[in-house]
Amino acid sequence: MASINNAALSNVYNFYQADLLPRSSSNRFDSHKKKDLQDVYKSIVKLSKDEPVFLMDRSREVEEYTIHMKESALLFRNRIASIGGLEEDTIFDQKTAYSSDPDIAEVLRQPEGAEDTEAVTLRVSSLATPQENRGKFIPEDEMGLPVGSYSFDLATQNSNYELQFTIGDNDTNKDVQGKLARLINNFKLGLNASVEEDGAGNTALMIRSKSVGDRGVGGGHFTVSDENTSQRSGIVDYLGIRTPSKEGADAVYSVNGKTYTSPSNDVVLEQGYELKLKKADPGRDVTVGYKPDLESMKDNIISLAGSYNDFLKATAEYIDRQPRTSILVNEMKSGSATYTKLLRNMGVEQADDGTLNIDGERLAESLKTGDPESELGVLKDFTKFALRRANQIQINPMDYVDKRIVAYKNPTQPHYANPYVTSAYSGMLFNGYM
Repeated sequence: MASINNAALSNVYNFYQADLLPRSSSNRFDSHKKKDLQDVYKSIVKLSKDEPVFLMDRSREVEEYTIHMKESALLFRNRIASIGGLEEDTIFDQKTAYSSDPDIAEVLRQPEGAEDTEAVTLRVSSLATPQENRGKFIPEDEMGLPVGSYSFDLATQNSNYELQFTIGDNDTNKDVQGKLARLINNFKLGLNASVEEDGAGNTALMIRSKSVGDRGVGGGHFTVSDENTSQRSGIVDYLGIRTPSKEGADAVYSVNGKTYTSPSNDVVLEQGYELKLKKADPGRDVTVGYKPDLESMKDNIISLAGSYNDFLKATAEYIDRQPRTSILVNEMKSGSATYTKLLRNMGVEQADDGTLNIDGERLAESLKTGDPESELGVLKDFTKFALRRANQIQINPMDYVDKRIVAYKNPTQPHYANPYVTSAYSGMLFNGYM
């Protein structure tokens, strides 16, 4: 009995673990040095000394709003950091890595601080693929198994699961296949299941792993069986889902003529380029390298405008539900207008909603023939202005929440930091686990 209970508890733990694992992030700017975290803490403590005492709405809507604001600001900051924008001396100096054919290989991340890295020639022979267990095509309107309760075992790389279901009086093959597909997908086992049709009145259950690559040594990405389950067996062989119809395979590619394999389609080359392989074309060369200085600068400015627009739009989403958000949006609009008036020669214009429009041709011409030092100085000032707003939201996302002020602190007297103020947003520090 104890072993059965332990197995049941293990399945419960693994089921919820799939939902509770922290969100992973591939952005290196989400990692911080000790000093960065100390600075954030000091900023919160300083803020709490002068913050008025208020009563706050603790509804789910307010929680979602504050997390949305904080994460939008963080995303904007990370995008600016990716073009060297956190330091005034390096902003817009970051060269841009590129792929000559992004449909075959897309650059996810460029070598950090290695703009002199040589260009490489890439060929993608094959992509990493998942394991597939395609069942037999059987008549969709028939049923060859008796009514009753059935179960089968699904073993993945990490866990074993027993899935149970019932075949009813009027269930057809297609009904049962659909029922199993939903059961597998709802359990979040790292698998995708679907029902396929052959156009002749037959259907088959397809089970496909979300992970890719050759797992031959470990027995594949998953196995399906029903020899030792607690309910009636027979469904696995009836549907024909026991044996893989296609094994997982590694990606095969070459760099400067040297062949490599990878269990994933996200690869890191020896030169430091991080790529996503998207399409196999063994006869086509793809060049991966850095763009020239002016072209990189143009791309960085366009990236700045796009990131700012996304930040402003994400902020404006909540104006109807949180009216104080309009204060922030109007501050950003009026502040950016001051800078965009000085940037028209570069093809930078402000739209009615506050977003920035970039004329690429005028921008390129201005960088070649204009006064880039002066104009880039204005862009740097604009970037610092936008980052100040983003940092303000990160430190105090409650600033634009409707709240009832209970008492203001006397500005003529010194105040102590309130250690409980940070509890209002401490949960957002762990939002990666939500």
